[in-house]
Amino acid sequence: MKRITLCFGAVATCLVLAACSSTWSGVKEDSKEIGHSVGKGLEKAGEKIQEMTK
Repeated sequence: MKRITLCFGAVATCLVLAACSSTWSGVKEDSKEIGHSVGKGLEKAGEKIQEMTK
């Protein structure tokens, strides 16, 4: 019984660590995309301001 519990615990730990890895990878990718979107938005806003001041 003790051996089964130990094996189950090891498998559960591996699954949790694998899930965390995928989550952090997704967060990193999402953050990169958000940064690019904000940069493009600021660039367009700057262009509009330049057009309005001419």
